[in-house]
Amino acid sequence: MDNPYQKKNRIYGVIFIVVLAIMVIMVSRKESDEKWFDRSSRIAVLPLEGEITNSREWISELKKFAKNDRVAGILIPINSPGGGVAPSQEMYHALRELREHGSKPLFISMSSVAASGGYYTALGADSIYANAGTLTGSIGVVMQFPIYSELMEKMGIGMRVVKSKEFKDAGSPFREMTPAEHAYYQDLIDDVYNQFTEVVSRERGIDELNMRSLANGRVFTGRQAYQFGLVDQVGTFEDARRALCQAAGISEDSPLLYPVEPRRSWWTILKDDVGSAIPGWKSAESIKLQYRIPY
Repeated sequence: MDNPYQKKNRIYGVIFIVVLAIMVIMVSRKESDEKWFDRSSRIAVLPLEGEITNSREWISELKKFAKNDRVAGILIPINSPGGGVAPSQEMYHALRELREHGSKPLFISMSSVAASGGYYTALGADSIYANAGTLTGSIGVVMQFPIYSELMEKMGIGMRVVKSKEFKDAGSPFREMTPAEHAYYQDLIDDVYNQFTEVVSRERGIDELNMRSLANGRVFTGRQAYQFGLVDQVGTFEDARRALCQAAGISEDSPLLYPVEPRRSWWTILKDDVGSAIPGWKSAESIKLQYRIPY
């Protein structure tokens, strides 16, 4: 049988755990900009910025907003020159899936640049807004191959290669590309390019003849893109936000909800800082197939 001191300690322990749990909840609410007992609807803002290299975290945040009952609509500001083909396609498909099977409107607001893979991603939303001076379009695919052979020859350096088949080192920077290799890569480019144009044609209702003139890699201003049917409206972030509130059926002064900034571990901080100071710290792919603006 517990003595009075043990009972008192147990009660104190329960109180401590309850208080600790309340503090944890309060901190988490503060970090996510949520207020106690505030169940009002709001617009979630999911930015897409910089070169597109990975889609997992972005899509994860998109799904969180899609499942959040307090989120009435999702606004995606894009400021990206594009990037990897696969992650651009994955983000487009994630948006299209939510557009077709979800109940929340999805709007895009293009900032300075929303080109190539950035534009590809935007095609999955319900409505695309672009500033008049936004650079968008750049419908195309690019692969770039550096060539060091002349420099190596001047320095007296050579490269001996042992390979299984003729295309295993295709695109090597240590020699000129053969006609067969060039044709091989052109075939890859053409297939991925056709995937891009098929999506643009289907999503924007542009016929094959007009696609030929629009999908030659050039960029357009937001105003030009609107004239060609590549975007739905010319407008600012605020214009897109107000229109999205109307589409979602909520007040135009409804609050915005942003993703919670992840905490950086000491290892992440060290790796990022060292990586920015030491050339070659982060290993890069030698060949990249990209939907991106070429500069």
